[in-house]
Amino acid sequence: MDKISIVVPCYNMEKKVKCCIDSIKKQSHKNFEVLMIDDGSKDKTAEVIKKNIKYDKRFKYLYKKNGGLSDARNFGIKKAKGNYICFIDSDDYIEDDYLECLYNSIKENNTDISISYFMRIYENKKSLNKINSSFNELIKHPAAWNKLYKIELFKNSDIEYPLGKWYEDLGTFPKLLMLSSKISIVKKPLYNYIQNSSSIMHTYSDRIYEIYDIVEDIKKFAKDNKVYRRYKDNIEFINIYHILIGTIYRASFREDFNVNIIRKIVNKVEKEYPNWYRNKGIKELPLPYKVYLNCIHHKRYKIIRLVISILNKRVDL
Repeated sequence: MDKISIVVPCYNMEKKVKCCIDSIKKQSHKNFEVLMIDDGSKDKTAEVIKKNIKYDKRFKYLYKKNGGLSDARNFGIKKAKGNYICFIDSDDYIEDDYLECLYNSIKENNTDISISYFMRIYENKKSLNKINSSFNELIKHPAAWNKLYKIELFKNSDIEYPLGKWYEDLGTFPKLLMLSSKISIVKKPLYNYIQNSSSIMHTYSDRIYEIYDIVEDIKKFAKDNKVYRRYKDNIEFINIYHILIGTIYRASFREDFNVNIIRKIVNKVEKEYPNWYRNKGIKELPLPYKVYLNCIHHKRYKIIRLVISILNKRVDL
Protein backbone atom coordinates (compact mmCIF):
# COMPACT_ATOMS: atom_id res chain seq x y z
CA MET A 1 0.00 0.00 0.00
CA ASP A 2 1.20 3.51 -0.81
CA LYS A 3 2.15 5.85 1.99
CA ILE A 4 -0.36 8.54 2.89
CA SER A 5 0.72 11.82 4.48
CA ILE A 6 -1.76 13.22 7.00
CA VAL A 7 -1.40 16.90 7.83
CA VAL A 8 -2.99 18.02 11.11
CA PRO A 9 -2.65 21.77 11.80
CA CYS A 10 -2.98 22.52 15.52
CA TYR A 11 -3.44 25.79 17.33
CA ASN A 12 -4.48 25.91 21.00
CA MET A 13 -6.20 22.53 20.87
CA GLU A 14 -5.05 21.01 24.15
CA LYS A 15 -8.59 19.81 25.01
CA LYS A 16 -9.52 18.35 21.62
CA VAL A 17 -6.44 17.09 19.80
CA LYS A 18 -6.24 13.76 21.67
CA CYS A 19 -9.52 12.59 20.15
CA CYS A 20 -8.19 13.40 16.69
CA ILE A 21 -4.93 11.53 17.33
CA ASP A 22 -6.74 8.49 18.72
CA SER A 23 -8.94 8.24 15.62
CA ILE A 24 -5.88 8.29 13.36
CA LYS A 25 -4.14 5.56 15.36
CA LYS A 26 -7.10 3.22 14.70
CA GLN A 27 -6.82 3.40 10.92
CA SER A 28 -7.09 0.08 9.06
CA HIS A 29 -4.71 1.45 6.41
CA LYS A 30 -1.42 1.29 8.31
CA ASN A 31 1.07 2.87 5.93
CA PHE A 32 0.90 6.55 6.79
CA GLU A 33 2.80 9.41 8.35
CA VAL A 34 1.16 12.08 10.47
CA LEU A 35 2.55 15.60 10.55
CA MET A 36 1.22 17.29 13.67
CA ILE A 37 1.87 20.95 12.84
CA ASP A 38 1.87 23.07 15.99
CA ASP A 39 1.19 26.55 14.62
CA GLY A 40 2.63 28.45 17.58
CA SER A 41 0.14 27.26 20.22
CA LYS A 42 0.14 29.16 23.50
CA ASP A 43 -1.57 26.51 25.62
CA LYS A 44 -0.53 22.90 26.36
CA THR A 45 -1.15 21.60 22.84
CA ALA A 46 2.50 20.60 22.39
CA GLU A 47 2.52 18.68 25.69
CA VAL A 48 -0.69 16.79 24.82
CA ILE A 49 0.51 15.91 21.32
CA LYS A 50 3.92 14.65 22.46
CA LYS A 51 2.39 12.55 25.21
CA ASN A 52 -0.07 10.86 22.87
CA ILE A 53 2.31 10.15 19.97
CA LYS A 54 5.30 9.15 22.07
CA TYR A 55 5.28 5.46 21.14
CA ASP A 56 4.08 5.71 17.53
CA LYS A 57 6.87 6.57 15.10
CA ARG A 58 4.40 7.34 12.33
CA PHE A 59 3.56 10.58 14.11
CA LYS A 60 5.84 13.62 13.96
CA TYR A 61 5.50 16.76 16.04
CA LEU A 62 6.55 19.87 14.11
CA TYR A 63 6.56 23.36 15.62
CA LYS A 64 6.37 26.55 13.60
CA LYS A 65 5.78 30.20 14.32
CA ASN A 66 2.11 31.11 14.19
CA GLY A 67 1.04 31.86 10.63
CA GLY A 68 -2.54 30.65 10.43
CA LEU A 69 -4.26 27.59 9.03
CA SER A 70 -3.13 28.07 5.43
CA ASP A 71 0.50 28.52 6.45
CA ALA A 72 0.37 25.36 8.59
CA ARG A 73 -1.11 23.32 5.74
CA ASN A 74 1.46 24.63 3.26
CA PHE A 75 4.21 23.79 5.74
CA GLY A 76 2.84 20.24 5.96
CA ILE A 77 2.65 19.85 2.18
CA LYS A 78 6.33 20.75 1.87
CA LYS A 79 7.29 18.23 4.57
CA ALA A 80 5.06 15.41 3.29
CA LYS A 81 6.76 12.28 1.93
CA GLY A 82 3.72 10.23 0.95
CA ASN A 83 2.28 9.53 -2.49
CA TYR A 84 -1.06 10.82 -1.25
CA ILE A 85 -2.02 13.54 1.19
CA CYS A 86 -5.03 14.41 3.33
CA PHE A 87 -5.83 17.08 5.90
CA ILE A 88 -7.60 16.65 9.23
CA ASP A 89 -8.59 19.55 11.47
CA SER A 90 -7.33 18.93 14.98
CA ASP A 91 -10.76 19.31 16.60
CA ASP A 92 -12.36 16.72 14.30
CA TYR A 93 -12.02 12.93 14.10
CA ILE A 94 -12.24 10.21 11.46
CA GLU A 95 -13.74 6.73 11.19
CA ASP A 96 -11.47 3.68 11.43
CA ASP A 97 -11.61 2.94 7.69
CA TYR A 98 -11.25 6.56 6.55
CA LEU A 99 -7.87 6.15 4.86
CA GLU A 100 -8.60 2.68 3.54
CA CYS A 101 -11.85 3.66 1.83
CA LEU A 102 -10.47 6.85 0.29
CA TYR A 103 -7.30 5.10 -0.88
CA ASN A 104 -9.19 2.15 -2.39
CA SER A 105 -11.54 4.54 -4.16
CA ILE A 106 -8.63 6.29 -5.87
CA LYS A 107 -6.98 3.02 -6.85
CA GLU A 108 -10.10 1.22 -8.04
CA ASN A 109 -11.44 4.18 -10.04
CA ASN A 110 -8.09 5.59 -11.19
CA THR A 111 -8.87 9.07 -9.84
CA ASP A 112 -6.81 12.00 -8.63
CA ILE A 113 -9.02 12.84 -5.65
CA SER A 114 -11.41 10.75 -3.58
CA ILE A 115 -14.06 12.36 -1.37
CA SER A 116 -16.27 10.90 1.34
CA TYR A 117 -19.60 11.83 2.85
CA PHE A 118 -19.24 13.46 6.26
CA MET A 119 -21.15 14.02 9.48
CA ARG A 120 -21.72 17.40 11.09
CA ILE A 121 -21.47 16.81 14.82
CA TYR A 122 -23.58 19.16 16.95
CA GLU A 123 -23.89 19.16 20.71
CA ASN A 124 -27.13 17.17 20.67
CA LYS A 125 -27.38 15.71 17.16
CA LYS A 126 -25.59 14.57 14.01
CA SER A 127 -26.32 15.49 10.41
CA LEU A 128 -25.27 13.46 7.36
CA ASN A 129 -23.86 15.38 4.38
CA LYS A 130 -23.91 13.61 1.03
CA ILE A 131 -21.94 14.71 -2.03
CA ASN A 132 -22.04 13.88 -5.72
CA SER A 133 -19.27 14.21 -8.28
CA SER A 134 -20.53 17.23 -10.27
CA PHE A 135 -18.17 20.21 -10.17
CA ASN A 136 -20.83 22.58 -8.85
CA GLU A 137 -21.80 20.18 -6.07
CA LEU A 138 -18.18 19.68 -5.06
CA ILE A 139 -17.39 23.39 -4.80
CA LYS A 140 -20.31 23.81 -2.41
CA HIS A 141 -18.19 21.77 0.02
CA PRO A 142 -14.61 22.94 -0.62
CA ALA A 143 -13.18 21.93 2.77
CA ALA A 144 -9.64 20.52 2.71
CA TRP A 145 -10.74 17.56 4.87
CA ASN A 146 -12.88 14.49 3.88
CA LYS A 147 -10.64 14.18 0.80
CA LEU A 148 -7.57 12.25 -0.28
CA TYR A 149 -5.38 13.80 -2.98
CA LYS A 150 -2.53 12.63 -5.16
CA ILE A 151 0.23 14.76 -3.72
CA GLU A 152 1.47 15.62 -7.21
CA LEU A 153 -1.59 17.86 -7.65
CA PHE A 154 0.00 20.21 -5.12
CA LYS A 155 3.67 19.73 -5.86
CA ASN A 156 3.56 19.73 -9.67
CA SER A 157 1.46 22.88 -9.91
CA ASP A 158 2.70 24.80 -6.84
CA ILE A 159 -0.86 25.09 -5.52
CA GLU A 160 -0.85 26.47 -1.98
CA TYR A 161 -3.49 27.59 0.49
CA PRO A 162 -3.78 31.42 0.36
CA LEU A 163 -1.98 33.12 3.22
CA GLY A 164 -3.67 35.68 5.42
CA LYS A 165 -7.10 35.18 3.89
CA TRP A 166 -10.41 33.75 4.99
CA TYR A 167 -11.94 31.11 2.67
CA GLU A 168 -8.64 29.29 2.31
CA ASP A 169 -10.48 26.09 1.31
CA LEU A 170 -12.50 27.80 -1.41
CA GLY A 171 -9.32 29.47 -2.62
CA THR A 172 -7.65 26.09 -3.14
CA PHE A 173 -10.07 23.25 -3.86
CA PRO A 174 -11.52 24.55 -7.16
CA LYS A 175 -7.97 24.82 -8.50
CA LEU A 176 -7.30 21.19 -7.62
CA LEU A 177 -10.55 20.18 -9.31
CA MET A 178 -9.60 22.03 -12.50
CA LEU A 179 -6.34 20.09 -12.71
CA SER A 180 -7.88 16.71 -11.86
CA SER A 181 -8.81 14.29 -14.60
CA LYS A 182 -11.29 12.33 -12.48
CA ILE A 183 -12.91 12.41 -9.01
CA SER A 184 -14.42 9.51 -7.05
CA ILE A 185 -16.95 9.56 -4.22
CA VAL A 186 -17.06 7.24 -1.20
CA LYS A 187 -20.69 7.04 -0.17
CA LYS A 188 -19.99 6.61 3.52
CA PRO A 189 -19.72 9.28 6.26
CA LEU A 190 -16.06 8.83 7.16
CA TYR A 191 -15.22 12.28 8.50
CA ASN A 192 -16.73 13.83 11.64
CA TYR A 193 -16.86 17.61 11.48
CA ILE A 194 -17.33 19.22 14.89
CA GLN A 195 -19.58 22.28 14.67
CA ASN A 196 -18.26 25.48 16.17
CA SER A 197 -20.69 28.34 16.86
CA SER A 198 -17.84 30.86 16.61
CA SER A 199 -16.87 29.87 13.05
CA ILE A 200 -17.07 32.42 10.23
CA MET A 201 -20.33 30.84 9.12
CA HIS A 202 -21.99 32.13 12.28
CA THR A 203 -20.26 35.45 12.91
CA TYR A 204 -19.73 38.77 11.16
CA SER A 205 -16.47 40.44 10.28
CA ASP A 206 -15.50 42.80 7.48
CA ARG A 207 -13.16 40.00 6.42
CA ILE A 208 -16.08 38.18 4.80
CA TYR A 209 -15.47 40.44 1.82
CA GLU A 210 -12.08 38.82 1.27
CA ILE A 211 -14.07 36.34 -0.77
CA TYR A 212 -13.91 38.82 -3.67
CA ASP A 213 -10.13 38.37 -3.80
CA ILE A 214 -10.52 34.61 -3.56
CA VAL A 215 -12.92 34.25 -6.50
CA GLU A 216 -10.80 36.63 -8.59
CA ASP A 217 -7.75 34.47 -7.87
CA ILE A 218 -9.65 31.34 -8.95
CA LYS A 219 -10.53 33.05 -12.23
CA LYS A 220 -6.90 34.10 -12.76
CA PHE A 221 -5.70 30.57 -12.04
CA ALA A 222 -8.09 29.16 -14.64
CA LYS A 223 -6.86 31.63 -17.25
CA ASP A 224 -3.19 31.03 -16.41
CA ASN A 225 -3.70 27.29 -16.79
CA LYS A 226 -5.75 27.70 -19.97
CA VAL A 227 -8.90 26.07 -18.58
CA TYR A 228 -11.03 29.19 -18.12
CA ARG A 229 -13.29 28.55 -21.11
CA ARG A 230 -14.00 25.03 -19.87
CA TYR A 231 -14.84 26.15 -16.32
CA LYS A 232 -16.31 29.60 -16.94
CA ASP A 233 -19.85 28.58 -15.95
CA ASN A 234 -18.52 26.82 -12.85
CA ILE A 235 -16.58 29.91 -11.77
CA GLU A 236 -19.75 31.94 -12.25
CA PHE A 237 -21.57 29.42 -10.05
CA ILE A 238 -18.92 29.89 -7.35
CA ASN A 239 -19.88 33.58 -7.31
CA ILE A 240 -23.58 32.74 -7.15
CA TYR A 241 -23.34 30.18 -4.39
CA HIS A 242 -20.56 31.58 -2.23
CA ILE A 243 -21.30 35.31 -2.63
CA LEU A 244 -24.98 35.78 -3.48
CA ILE A 245 -25.92 33.10 -0.97
CA GLY A 246 -23.00 32.68 1.44
CA THR A 247 -21.70 36.24 1.78
CA ILE A 248 -25.17 37.75 2.10
CA TYR A 249 -25.93 35.21 4.82
CA ARG A 250 -22.74 36.09 6.70
CA ALA A 251 -23.45 39.80 6.28
CA SER A 252 -26.82 39.23 7.94
CA PHE A 253 -25.04 38.84 11.28
CA ARG A 254 -24.30 42.57 11.21
CA GLU A 255 -26.44 44.47 13.67
CA ASP A 256 -27.22 47.02 10.96
CA PHE A 257 -28.00 44.44 8.25
CA ASN A 258 -30.13 46.20 5.64
CA VAL A 259 -31.23 46.32 2.02
CA ASN A 260 -28.29 48.48 0.95
CA ILE A 261 -25.81 45.86 2.14
CA ILE A 262 -27.59 43.21 0.07
CA ARG A 263 -27.71 45.49 -2.96
CA LYS A 264 -24.00 46.25 -2.75
CA ILE A 265 -23.08 42.56 -2.66
CA VAL A 266 -25.40 41.74 -5.57
CA ASN A 267 -24.02 44.61 -7.64
CA LYS A 268 -20.50 43.24 -7.15
CA VAL A 269 -21.48 39.95 -8.81
CA GLU A 270 -23.71 41.49 -11.46
CA LYS A 271 -20.93 43.77 -12.65
CA GLU A 272 -18.85 40.69 -13.55
CA TYR A 273 -21.70 38.33 -14.43
CA PRO A 274 -24.74 40.33 -15.58
CA ASN A 275 -26.59 37.17 -16.69
CA TRP A 276 -25.78 35.07 -13.62
CA TYR A 277 -29.44 34.09 -13.16
CA ARG A 278 -29.18 31.96 -16.33
CA ASN A 279 -26.40 29.80 -14.90
CA LYS A 280 -27.24 26.11 -15.34
CA GLY A 281 -26.01 25.29 -11.86
CA ILE A 282 -28.98 27.06 -10.29
CA LYS A 283 -31.24 24.29 -11.62
CA GLU A 284 -29.37 21.78 -9.44
CA LEU A 285 -30.03 23.71 -6.22
CA PRO A 286 -32.83 22.85 -3.77
CA LEU A 287 -36.11 24.75 -4.24
CA PRO A 288 -35.59 27.23 -1.33
CA TYR A 289 -32.31 28.35 -2.92
CA LYS A 290 -34.00 28.82 -6.30
CA VAL A 291 -36.75 30.94 -4.72
CA TYR A 292 -34.14 32.99 -2.86
CA LEU A 293 -32.10 33.59 -6.03
CA ASN A 294 -35.24 34.51 -7.92
CA CYS A 295 -35.85 37.22 -5.30
CA ILE A 296 -32.27 38.40 -5.83
CA HIS A 297 -32.79 38.54 -9.58
CA HIS A 298 -35.98 40.59 -9.22
CA LYS A 299 -34.43 42.93 -6.63
CA ARG A 300 -36.78 41.90 -3.83
CA TYR A 301 -34.22 42.77 -1.21
CA LYS A 302 -36.69 43.68 1.52
CA ILE A 303 -38.15 40.19 1.43
CA ILE A 304 -34.67 38.68 1.59
CA ARG A 305 -33.64 40.84 4.54
CA LEU A 306 -36.80 39.95 6.44
CA VAL A 307 -36.57 36.20 5.83
CA ILE A 308 -32.86 35.97 6.70
CA SER A 309 -33.37 38.06 9.83
CA ILE A 310 -36.22 35.77 10.92
CA LEU A 311 -34.03 32.72 10.33
CA ASN A 312 -31.37 34.34 12.48
CA LYS A 313 -34.02 34.99 15.14
CA ARG A 314 -33.38 38.70 15.21
CA VAL A 315 -36.90 39.87 14.38
CA ASP A 316 -39.78 39.82 16.85
CA LEU A 317 -42.73 38.00 15.25
